[in-house]
Amino acid sequence: MLFSVEPKTSIKDVFGRKAEFLDFLEKLENGRRLFVITGPRRIGKTSFLYASLNEIYRMKKIPYIIVDARKVISVNAHNPGEVIAKDILKLAQGKISRTLSRLEEITVRGYGIRLRSKSRELTEILEKINEKYERAIVAFDEAQYLRFAQRDFTLLLAWIYDNLQNLVIVLTGSQVGVLEKFLRFNDYKAPLYGRYHVRIKLPRFNPSEALEFLERGFAEYNMNVPTRELLSAVKTLDGVPGWLTHYGAYRVDGLSHWDAIEKVLEEAKGYIESEFKELDELSPRYRAIMEIVATITSTQPTARRKDILNALTLREGKEIDSKDLRKYLMRLVDYGFLEHTGYGEYYIPDPVVKRVFQR
Repeated sequence: MLFSVEPKTSIKDVFGRKAEFLDFLEKLENGRRLFVITGPRRIGKTSFLYASLNEIYRMKKIPYIIVDARKVISVNAHNPGEVIAKDILKLAQGKISRTLSRLEEITVRGYGIRLRSKSRELTEILEKINEKYERAIVAFDEAQYLRFAQRDFTLLLAWIYDNLQNLVIVLTGSQVGVLEKFLRFNDYKAPLYGRYHVRIKLPRFNPSEALEFLERGFAEYNMNVPTRELLSAVKTLDGVPGWLTHYGAYRVDGLSHWDAIEKVLEEAKGYIESEFKELDELSPRYRAIMEIVATITSTQPTARRKDILNALTLREGKEIDSKDLRKYLMRLVDYGFLEHTGYGEYYIPDPVVKRVFQR
């Protein structure tokens, strides 16, 4: 169902991503072993990941492991590999057989993995999986959080790529710039430098796709929602599948159009604030810049860096170094809160995020 608020586990329930899935499948069949799936927050990367790997397992019987990097790091940032190894062992000892099993941090689907009970090192476990299968997939959802590991986690990724030829690595991330800086594919000193990888980008829906998504979703419940309300939802929530899905779910549950919109915006504010907390802890200027850009772009498409600098200077009552401002702006771009178009011009790509920062 399109309006299911849980991550989708079937590719038939993932709207508008057929081309991306077929590209993923084709590159996998061509022997590619390192994939990076990116897109803005709430775009549906987790659903795409789960649904794609389920479909690949159904079609090709390729087993997989999915690691939620956010939760693994929250459990043990000192040694996330230990957490991953421990949970894979739990699943293996449970004798998984053609089932989808869930722990908080790990999801595995496959024929089962036989390991010695003394095995505790993630490298040894991955070696065993590599020996057992002609191909298996190890995926890290929201992989940019692995940068918080005390040891450089890209060393492990490079070791897998170089030594375990039967393993395919899949990485996803919504903080695209942060993920790029973590992986450092173009840094000749970095562990992953020069490794061939496939990029799959999940874009926002365009207005027609967003409208069709809502129409199909409501059709599944035999609901006839006025076109003017659908267009209003598309205009307010843009082409972000996560926000559109929750709007549809609230309507199905009986809320009116505007009540559903307000619920989504209220829910989104909490979600965005929690994600922005990391930047708040670094400096209050990040929030100030977002509020300035939201204000400027309420009357024009983009905000020039010069205008942002002037507004921030006026707000703080002191001179701001333009080089410092550039660093703040680029970090906001890395985290996906801002995008830049042309030289020195910025905007907030998600209208829901923009509303959160409008004063």
